[in-house]
Order: sequence, then structure tokens, then C-alpha cells
Amino acid sequence: MMDEQKEEGKKEEEKKEVKEQEKERENKERKFEGKKERDENKEKYENKEKGESKQESKQIEEESAQELTRETIIEHLEELRHRLIYPIVTFILVFIISMPFSKLLLHVFLSPFEGVVSRFIFTKPFESFWVHIKICAYFAFFVAVPFLLWQMWLFVSPALYPNERKLAKAVILSIITLFIIGTSFGYFIILPHALSFLINSFSYDNIQPFISISDFLSFALKFSLAFGFSFQTPVVVVMLTKMGLVEIGILKKFRPYAIVSAFVIAAIITPTPDALTQTALAIPLIILWELGIFASKIINKLR
Repeated sequence: MMDEQKEEGKKEEEKKEVKEQEKERENKERKFEGKKERDENKEKYENKEKGESKQESKQIEEESAQELTRETIIEHLEELRHRLIYPIVTFILVFIISMPFSKLLLHVFLSPFEGVVSRFIFTKPFESFWVHIKICAYFAFFVAVPFLLWQMWLFVSPALYPNERKLAKAVILSIITLFIIGTSFGYFIILPHALSFLINSFSYDNIQPFISISDFLSFALKFSLAFGFSFQTPVVVVMLTKMGLVEIGILKKFRPYAIVSAFVIAAIITPTPDALTQTALAIPLIILWELGIFASKIINKLR
């Protein structure tokens, strides 16, 4: 009996030990799981903080970039404003200085037409006064335009590469030179002959020319500007080939159409229907077209 009781006691003790061990294991597992949970929460929190800090840093970077962009734009606008002040001041000063010489300017302006029109008239009380104002304004404008182009060049040139600066200089000089040649050619050569043709061909005893000075001034300005812009053909051709929009071979193939287009443009621009005046404009346009192709070839070889 005693032995049986001892064995039962041992068994119960063993069971208790097993239970205690299981409890300890469970407690350890709970502690481990709790620690794991805490570590996971901590990691999530840290990741969240990192994500928020990254977002904040991105926002700060974006805001700083926007501020820099705004500052740069404001600086460029300020510089552009300063650049534009010089030609505006030049225009105003030349206009004021030329006012006492308005009669002389008008005489020079009308001198190519002395043998064509005997006299110009004005039909409104203030028309002659406004003509003198206009001629001074036109003179001031033509003097101020080179200053405007020069200031625009000073504004743009810092952002260009050295090879681009060379090309831009050549383009600006070509535009100015061709514009002066075109306006002078149209005003001093084509317009007197065109006006002579119109007056001599369509006036007789019952119809005599009495040309208003104001209307003639506006007409002559538009006519000269049309020639000045049409003489920009080589610049347009060179720029198209330089940008790769048109190949030189295509321009050569387009030559017959260019010749026809030159005569069509001449017929539209010139005020007279005679073939002589139209040909006098069409031939320079064709020469300028060929000059543009020739200049494009040289630029391509120099690359």
C-alpha cells in the first residue's frame, strides 16, 4: 500500500511539474508574441515617421524649387523691363528732337516723288499737323528698332551656347540688313515707278490726281514694310534647314514652285498691274530664295 501511495504521489508531482513547465512555456510564448507585436508596432511607427519625414522633405524641396523658379522668373522679368526701357527712351528722345526738323524729314520722305506728283494735298484741318507728327514717329521708330534688337540680344545671349551665339548674331545682322535693303528698294525704286504708272496711265483731262498726304504716307509705309518683310526670305530658308524642318534637296526640287510663288507675291504686294513692276519685285525674291539655299549649303558644310 505504501509503495502504491508513493508511486501515485510521484505521478502527481510529475503531472504538476509538466503543468508548470507548460505554463512557463505558454508565458514565454506570450512574452515573445507580445515583444514581437511591440517590435512590429515600433517598426510600423518608425516606417510611418520615415514616410512622413520623406513626404515633408519632398514638400520642402518642391516648395524651395517653386520659390527658386518664381525668383528666377521675377529676375528675368525685371531684366526684360530694364532692357525695354532703353529703346522706349530712345524712341521718345528721337521723336522729341526730330519735331523741329519735321518739315525737313517730310521733304526727304517725298523727294523720290518730285517728278511724279506735282503736289500733295490735305483735306482736313489737322491732317497736315498729324502728318508731321507721323513722320517724326516713323523716323524715331526706325532709329529705335536697332536698339530694341540689341537689348533683346543682350537679354537672350547669356542663355545660349557659343555656337548658338554666333548663329544668332548672324541671323540678327541679316534680318536688319535685309530689312533696310528691302524697305529702301521698295520705297526709292519700286514705288516711284509704280506711282508714275498709275498716275500717267489712268489720269486725263477730266480725272486729275489730288493725292492726300496722309493717305500716301500710310500707303508708302505699308508698301515699304511689305518689301522689308519679303526680303527676309534667305533668313527663313536658312532657319528651316538649320532646324531640320526642310532639306536642301527638297528646296531645290521646289524651285519651279518658288519662282511662280515669287510672281504671285509680287502681284499681290505691288499696287500696279503692269508686268515691269511685278517683275522688279519677283526677280529679287527669286535671287533671295537662291541665296538662302546657298547659305544653307555653306552652314551645313561648316558643321
